[in-house]
Amino acid sequence: MTWKRTLLKATAGIGAIAVLGTAFIGVAHTPWGKPLLKLPLLSLMAKNAGCPVGTIEPTAFEKVRTQRLQGDVGTTEAKSHPALGFTLGATRRTDVNAWAERERLDCKAGFVASVLECENVATPGAPKIARLRLQFDGEERLVSVDLFRNEGPAELVSRFEQLGNELDRAVGPATAAVGTPTLEFVTSSPLQTVLRSYSYRDYVAKATLMNFGKRGVRLRETYQWLAARPPA
Repeated sequence: MTWKRTLLKATAGIGAIAVLGTAFIGVAHTPWGKPLLKLPLLSLMAKNAGCPVGTIEPTAFEKVRTQRLQGDVGTTEAKSHPALGFTLGATRRTDVNAWAERERLDCKAGFVASVLECENVATPGAPKIARLRLQFDGEERLVSVDLFRNEGPAELVSRFEQLGNELDRAVGPATAAVGTPTLEFVTSSPLQTVLRSYSYRDYVAKATLMNFGKRGVRLRETYQWLAARPPA
């Protein structure tokens, strides 16, 4: 067994554990699952994750998101805050609900009331989105978009390049880049990764292409917005 195969299996195992832990914490935040938070292990997992144990209020959940984002922000403001055709901080939940209804999407509220989750979302000129997660703050403003695409490698590489050009124009230049965004590089071996990120004071976006071996190539796009902070 090569070191890359070993690392790939370890990564998958860690990911499965993380997903399972998140699922249990999510279930524990439902009214019928709250007694689970009395279990020592689950309570510890939730607290270590920065999770507002015992509540699923949008304001508390948004506080966790903004705290986690502080280490990723930059020092200059973005020119705009795009995310999947929406504008973070300006688009409201009613706008997203109307879009989902108009497109006849399979969407439902997540474990947290301020999160909307959708599957198999068709997007014009881009590979289909397998999973989409949209988060709103206490004022029902769209503040975060997280999505996965898992079409063919060539289509995903093309989308990665297209997205980079779009964000360069709309937001500003990328603040970090890793790997070579070509089909040859991405498909050359498992765990090959290409990353492009935009870290601004009020907006953080990341596009990550990763080769999961036999499971294929995946493209993850994340978009986050931070409200302007008052001067210290």
